[in-house]
Amino acid sequence: MKFEAVLGARCPVCGGELDAPGLCRRCRSELHPRRWQNLVYLGGYRQWRGAVRALKFKGGRRLVAPLADALAAGVREAGWSLDAVTAVPTTWWRALVRGYNPAELLGRRIAERLELPFVRAVARRYTPSQTRRRRDERARMKAGTFFLQRELDHRRWLLVDDVWTTGATFRAVERVLRAGGAEAVYGAVIAARQDGDW
Repeated sequence: MKFEAVLGARCPVCGGELDAPGLCRRCRSELHPRRWQNLVYLGGYRQWRGAVRALKFKGGRRLVAPLADALAAGVREAGWSLDAVTAVPTTWWRALVRGYNPAELLGRRIAERLELPFVRAVARRYTPSQTRRRRDERARMKAGTFFLQRELDHRRWLLVDDVWTTGATFRAVERVLRAGGAEAVYGAVIAARQDGDW
């Protein structure tokens, strides 16, 4: 599909003229995946805050392709042996309001690029949004927030989310996957606190 620039449209990351789908060409040139332990990410939240917010709250579906493609390249470079991809689930209510789960959109695109199956493996009970919680509150995420919604047919997983702040959400979903028989769980996110530039 040919991209047609919309007069006055702005890049959600830098605020410059949007001269390509989702992100401007300059910001696309900044899509360099990084690695920290078992996590691939694109940078700190300060740099990618606009993209994360647009994807989560402004229906920024055009951002999925460039962000997910860069993350898939980072995962490929990491050389992890993977069987399947899943995403941190959202509640049915948030999915209904937004019309989609941002992490799942990223996960599905990454799975496609890596030629792996995407599986909705874990579900989430209703909890208040983590975005307004203090760091220590996030770290104490209630046991039972996430649960396995199907028997796992795969052992080595890539778990996708939009942001890694304390790692509490990732670890909670990882525990559920491991309890279901997963042998290894790796991660891919847009922004991570480990970058040091929050």
